[in-house]
Amino acid sequence: MKRLILSILVLALILSSEIAVATTTSAKVNQIQAITIAKPLKSNKQIKLKKSLKLNVPYWKFKSSKPTVAVVSKKGTITAVEDGKATIKGTAKNGRIIKVKVKVKTPINYTKKQLRLMASIIYSEAGDQSYAGKLAVGIVIMNRVKSKAYPNTLKKVIYAPYQFGPVRNGSLKRSYRLYDKGQLDKGCIKAAKAALKGAKYVTYKKKTINFKKYTDFSGYVPGAKLKIDGHMFK
Repeated sequence: MKRLILSILVLALILSSEIAVATTTSAKVNQIQAITIAKPLKSNKQIKLKKSLKLNVPYWKFKSSKPTVAVVSKKGTITAVEDGKATIKGTAKNGRIIKVKVKVKTPINYTKKQLRLMASIIYSEAGDQSYAGKLAVGIVIMNRVKSKAYPNTLKKVIYAPYQFGPVRNGSLKRSYRLYDKGQLDKGCIKAAKAALKGAKYVTYKKKTINFKKYTDFSGYVPGAKLKIDGHMFK
């Protein structure tokens, strides 16, 4: 899995008369101190905000403005999701607030042919669904590529016998034609790029779902507990 580059610009907004900002020194009211943290991350690797900024106040609440880009745990662990920008807001029990501006940029690690194939199969399978549904399909396909239980290339996974209906019924070929004409749904292309770059999280109905272990989807999947739009996932 290629490296996710998580560049973090931390703006500490001081709300009390004297509080420490990532150091033991004090700061006056309205003073803004910028702290730059740059650390390359591999997929599913994380940055622990409390440790990086030396947040010694015992109780903090964290929230991400855009979980599709970066998610943050209750303990302040930030995980890069996909390309874009987000702000992580931390509120301490004593009223202190920090705002962490997060920019995620993932190097391109796929070919034009792979993008065409992925975008087309997503359109064939989930073209009428939400972005979450499109991305979920793309991630499941990439999970299969990474799994020892399936072929190890995108093309072999999609063209494996009896796996994807659009391959058999001609829908995939029609999607190819739309892609080549520049008429394929842009949401499908965006989802394809995110999946190919290694996205593992899907935000659906204000919930962020880790899709790392999902390898099956269909209109009905026995034993599946997750449903997004018209597909069940397992």
